[in-house]
Amino acid sequence: MKNFLRSYAPGWVKVISKKALYQAYRLTEAFYRLPVDKYDFQTTELIRKHLKKDSNCIDIGANMGHILMEIVAAAPRGQHFAFEPIPDLYTALKKKFSGNTTVFNCALSSKKGSTTFNYYPGRPAVSGFLERNKLIGQEPTLLSVQMEMLDDLIPENTKIDLIKIDVEGAEYQVLQGARKTLQKNKPLVLFECGLGGADIYGTTPEDIFNLFAECGLNISTIEYFNAAKQPFSKEEFCGQFYKNYNIFFIAYNPNTH
Repeated sequence: MKNFLRSYAPGWVKVISKKALYQAYRLTEAFYRLPVDKYDFQTTELIRKHLKKDSNCIDIGANMGHILMEIVAAAPRGQHFAFEPIPDLYTALKKKFSGNTTVFNCALSSKKGSTTFNYYPGRPAVSGFLERNKLIGQEPTLLSVQMEMLDDLIPENTKIDLIKIDVEGAEYQVLQGARKTLQKNKPLVLFECGLGGADIYGTTPEDIFNLFAECGLNISTIEYFNAAKQPFSKEEFCGQFYKNYNIFFIAYNPNTH
């Protein structure tokens, strides 16, 4: 089509086509500046495409349950586990989800115990173990929360198909406490990893890449995963991180994709 327009189309057709494409580009750019972003839609599409009716899933950092709702709808006969340390959000999740969904009022990490949690009432989605220095004008409320390890809470006979992690920089700590689950099940893992989050915890992209590699999982973006493109090498993943090309990734078993 592109070659046809260049070679055979009249000049006025080329002008109109270029204008139309430019308007489409501007609309796309405006769309991605909305309060929601492309990752929300990519995640929803992947969940609907890859989960079976009886798939078992884990939502870590469930917040208000938007992704959990998609999981339950796509896998109504599955067994699901959700984790949310903020008391008000946990209570709301408990009321909204029952039956095949178990909701835990704790934060997942690499060890057990209690710790301080920075809760931003105005922006609960960015709450976490450490204070977010760039949130000017937002003072956190300090909560005492219980930390647990995922490996201690998931029944050994439960096959896990998908894990979603949204913990504002503490991904590596969560993954360290989930090694057995990852190695045994090799699930799809949807996770964030970027500057302003992971680096606050002293985590490098090499740390994340090496842990997934040790568990037999490759890393890519959802877009590349859906297109069956090659996974990232360690150098490519580090480039994605430091150049801020993407902040949302998927880890997956290369033997089943």
